Amino acid sequence: MYDQSFNKISIARMLRKNDFYVFPRLRSQLVKEKELEDAAALSLQGFAGYNFLSSTTVRGKSVYRIPKFGDELVLRKIDRNIRKAKPLYTPSRDSIIAKLRNLLSESVQCNIYRLDIKSFYESFDTTLVINEVNSIKLLSPQTKKYIKDILDTFVISGGRGLPRGLALSATLSEIVMRSFDTYVKSLPNVFFYCRYVDDIIIITSGAESYKQLIRQVSASLPSGLILNKKKEKVCTAPDSTPFKPTPQVTVNSEIFSFEYLGYSFSVYEPTKKYEPRVVVLDIAESKIKKIKTRLTKSYIDYCKNRNFGLLELRIKFLTSNFSVMDINRGGYRLAGIFHNYHRIDLSKSVALDNLDEYLRRATLSSYGKVFDAFYCNTTSSQRRRLLTFSFKKGFYERVYMHFNRLQFMAIRECWEYA
Repeated sequence: MYDQSFNKISIARMLRKNDFYVFPRLRSQLVKEKELEDAAALSLQGFAGYNFLSSTTVRGKSVYRIPKFGDELVLRKIDRNIRKAKPLYTPSRDSIIAKLRNLLSESVQCNIYRLDIKSFYESFDTTLVINEVNSIKLLSPQTKKYIKDILDTFVISGGRGLPRGLALSATLSEIVMRSFDTYVKSLPNVFFYCRYVDDIIIITSGAESYKQLIRQVSASLPSGLILNKKKEKVCTAPDSTPFKPTPQVTVNSEIFSFEYLGYSFSVYEPTKKYEPRVVVLDIAESKIKKIKTRLTKSYIDYCKNRNFGLLELRIKFLTSNFSVMDINRGGYRLAGIFHNYHRIDLSKSVALDNLDEYLRRATLSSYGKVFDAFYCNTTSSQRRRLLTFSFKKGFYERVYMHFNRLQFMAIRECWEYA
């Protein structure tokens, strides 16, 4: 049986292999023992009135982190206790995209709803969260008290809802949202529903009133949460089963398109009888803009520091693949231009060509304040070196690069959160 108690031995089990890489000091037995003793002392003291978080502002929202490693270990233990007492199933981004693509290819009438919850973490009613936690029968009273004390202290210190950026907040939000997810799945005419944090997608038979469905979804959200009207989108697909060939029906006859979880979905009518719809996946326009912004910021930073090696490292990073530490789950995962968007249709992708063209123009252009300064402060040989990198090549050939921790920090320094 799983041990929910808090002591030095149970907290030591929260250590991960990558902790010793991120915090090399932990390789010293004395340092490791001191951190475990501090964590055990905190678990005896409790969190009442103890504000252990520091914050930074990203896009107008506060993102929190835990500066002291011992505090992080205790929060991992709290999170583990919750997940053991009430297992949570959260589908991966990749599995959602795969299922969604298959469903959209069916030639039946349907409505697709793209909805978003506004200020997700900040909007939770902490009293509701605490009540949901207290209702978990298998969760120890000590763990319940710690969660209540953490949230109470967070609110008293000026925080709103749940602290954005913590793994514990993600777990608590999923617990509260579970009843909402179950309700929406049970609504008449809904045959596919998925929520990835605050991004919701619903596919229905099309027989419902879309205004009524949105009202039902909105009314069933947990206390404090509301839908973001600016990001609301409804697409309608007609029944393509009774196929009627006409000269106008080609693979280019798009029915609808939308973006979800970093991908753009473009859905086309079938060109032959009994064939499925054509669903083309590409990189979402919002993600293309994000990558272009990072490219531009890299060139701007070069104009300030004249560090061509760092600029080259940043272009390698954006156009290649690599492994990155997963803070919430522990260990590493593959990321980069291929692994982030491996389900796009390479033969039909315009995003990769778009990005390569932007890289070429940014490197060779002498127009504009930024690019003129860059052009004047680089040699033709240096510009040729940058043009050897390609988003399409990085995707197609699955080019891998290795970046150590210091390089990773230096690369992201000028476009953190961009």
